[in-house]
Amino acid sequence: MDATHPGGPRVYSVTSSASGPAVLGVRNARDGALIAERPLPLALGSWAVTVAPDHSVYVGSYNATAGAMGRLYRYEPAADKVSELGMAAPGETFVWTVATSPDGASLYAGTSPNGRLVRHDTATGKTTDLGSPVPGEQFVRDLAVGDDGTIYAGVGAQTMKVAVVGADGVTKQVVDPPVQGHGYAYDLDVVGRYLLIRYATSTNTNPMGVYDLESRTWKDVVEDVDSLTVGGGRHGHHVYLFQNDELVSYDLKTGTIARTGFTDFGGGAARPLGWVGHTLVGTGSTGRIWHFDRKTGKGTLLDGTLTGQPVSIRSMAVGPDGRVYGGGFFTGGLAAYDPATGEKQFWPNVGQSEGMVTHQGKLYLGVYPWARIYEWTGSEPKLLLNLAEHEQDRPFAMISAGDWLAFGTVPKIGTVGGALGLYNSVTGKSVTKRNLIPGHSIIGLAYRDGVIYGTTSAFGGVGAPQDDAAVAFAYDVAADSLKWRTKPVAGDLALGSITFDDQGKLWGLSPDALFELDPATGRALRVVKHQTYPWESATQVLLDTYIELGSDGKLYGKVQGKAYRIDRATMALTLIVRPVSILLKGPRRAHVPVAVRELLHLPPLLTGDALAHPDDSVRAVIFPAVTGGEQTLKDLVHEFKTKGPAYRTTVQTTLRASYTNHYRRGLIALLETLEFKTTTPPTGR
Repeated sequence: MDATHPGGPRVYSVTSSASGPAVLGVRNARDGALIAERPLPLALGSWAVTVAPDHSVYVGSYNATAGAMGRLYRYEPAADKVSELGMAAPGETFVWTVATSPDGASLYAGTSPNGRLVRHDTATGKTTDLGSPVPGEQFVRDLAVGDDGTIYAGVGAQTMKVAVVGADGVTKQVVDPPVQGHGYAYDLDVVGRYLLIRYATSTNTNPMGVYDLESRTWKDVVEDVDSLTVGGGRHGHHVYLFQNDELVSYDLKTGTIARTGFTDFGGGAARPLGWVGHTLVGTGSTGRIWHFDRKTGKGTLLDGTLTGQPVSIRSMAVGPDGRVYGGGFFTGGLAAYDPATGEKQFWPNVGQSEGMVTHQGKLYLGVYPWARIYEWTGSEPKLLLNLAEHEQDRPFAMISAGDWLAFGTVPKIGTVGGALGLYNSVTGKSVTKRNLIPGHSIIGLAYRDGVIYGTTSAFGGVGAPQDDAAVAFAYDVAADSLKWRTKPVAGDLALGSITFDDQGKLWGLSPDALFELDPATGRALRVVKHQTYPWESATQVLLDTYIELGSDGKLYGKVQGKAYRIDRATMALTLIVRPVSILLKGPRRAHVPVAVRELLHLPPLLTGDALAHPDDSVRAVIFPAVTGGEQTLKDLVHEFKTKGPAYRTTVQTTLRASYTNHYRRGLIALLETLEFKTTTPPTGR
C-alpha cells in the first residue's frame, strides 16, 4: 500500500491468470474503488509487490514457461504505465519477494528454484545477480531492508535462516532460527530495532521470532502467527497481527497480546498493509480490502472490485451426479460442469484441490496444504482428515479402493517421505503409511481385487532426488503389507499415472516412457521411450501425466502438455492436441476432456468419438455432441472473443507491448506451442 500517494492512499495487488497475463490492480484504499487494472506481460501471477519512495510500484512475477520465467516490472502511477524490466536471474522461474532500498536507488528480489538474491539499479536498469545468500537453499522467500540499507533475506525450505547482507551484496551474518525443524523464514519486517520473522515450518506451526538487531539476540517467540505480512500493522511499539484468524495487537515492549475480536477479513490468509489515519488497511486471499478502526475497535470488509481472471485447473473428477468437477490452482475454488446441459456452477470458498475422486457415491477432495481430505456435501467441504502431523502437503493421487478411499501424498517443503492414506467412509477409520517407500512421494494409484498399486516420485519436499529411480509397488490392504516394489524405468525419477486396461494389464505413463507391468510381480513387460526428459537437471518432478482407457479400447494419455491416443499393441503414441493441462475420462461415451484450463470458461468436452477419428468432419462428430449444435459453438466462440478477459487484455494491450519490446520472447513461446511438419521428401543433403 502507498499511504502517502498524492492522489490519496492506494492499494496495489496482482490478480493471477491461468494463461496470462496477470493483472496489476490499483484501488482506493479508503473505499476500495477500482482506479486501474494493467496487464503484466509474460506474468502468470505474483507474490511480490512493493512501493518505492517515489511512489513507483515494483512487481516480481512467476512463470515457468521457457522464455518467460520470473520477471520484474515497474508501474509509474503518474504516467499510468507498466514497464517490463527483464528476467530477475537466468533459470529462476519465481520471484517471491521484492523490496527497495531507503533511497529507492536499488530494487532487491528473491527467487527460486536456485535461491538467488538480485539487485536492480532503478536508474540504469542494470540487474545484478548477487548469488545465493545461504548456499544450498532453493528459496529466497522474503526480504526486508533496514533504514541503513542492510538487506535481510529469509530462505528455505531447509534451514529457515536469515542472511544479513550489506548493500554491496556481501553476507555479513547468518541468523539461525529460534525454533527447530525445516521450512522457511517466510515473512520478514524491520520494526525499529527489531527484526520480525514469521516461520512456516514442516510441523504446521507458524511462530514469529522477534530478533533484537542491536544485541543480536532473540527477544521473544510468538506462537502461531497467521499474517502474510508481519510488519504491515506496525503502530508505535504495537504490531497488529493475525492469530487463529483473529486480528490481535502484539506489544513489542512487554510481549503481551491483546485480542481485537475482528475476524471478517474475507477468508484465506490475511495481509495487514498499513495505516490510513487510525484505520488499519489490509487484504485477504480473495483480494477484498478490509478496514479496522483502532479507536472504535470495529472492522469492515469492503466489496470486491477487481476483475476476476481465469484460474488454472489443478484437478478434475467425474462426480456422483455425472458432472465434471474441477479444482482451481492457487486461488482454489471448485467448479462443476454438466456435459449434458452445458450448465456450470462455482463455489469460491474451497481450497486448492490437488486431487479428487468419487467413492461410494460421494465426491472427495484432497486439499493443499497439510494434505486435508474433505467430503463434498454438495454445497461445502466437510473436513475428514488432516495429515499435518505426518508432514504431508499435497494429495495428488486419489482412488476408490473397495471399502477404502485411498490417497497418495507429497510431503511438505523441507521434508522427504510421502504417505499412502486410507479412509473408511462407513467406520471413519483412517490409516496413514508414512514412508511406505522410504524417501519417495506417492503420485499415482490404481486398485484391483484388494490390492492398491502405486507409483512414486523420487522427489519430496527438497530439490534433490532421494533415489536413482522412481518405484512402482503393490500394497495388499487386508494383509497390510507390500507385495512387491520395482523400478520399471531405469533413470526415471517420477513415474506418474497408472491404470488397468480391460484385460487386466497395468499401464503407466511417465514424462518420457510408456510402460506395461505384470500386476503379479511388478516386472516391466514392455517399456517404450516416447520422448526425452531432462532428468539430470530436474529439481522437482511430481505428477505430470494422466492415462485412461477409452471405450474404444484404446488408451489415452497426457504428458508434457500434449494429449495422445495410445495403441496398446504397438505402444505407439499419436498426438491429438496440444497444449493440454489435464486429461480425464468423462461420464458418457468415454468423454475425454482435454485442454481444460479455466474455471470461468469450461469449454465443451471433446468426445471419445472425436478423439478416435480426428480426421473426420468436425461437423459430423463434435456438433451433435453439444447441446444446440453448431450455433452453440459459434455463440461460445463469439462470446469468448468479444468478452473473454484473457482475450481482451491480451489483444488490446499485451500483444502490442510484446510486439514493440518482447517479440523475440513471444516468438519463442509461440514456436514451442506449434508443431511443424513437411511433406517434402529428404534431399539427402
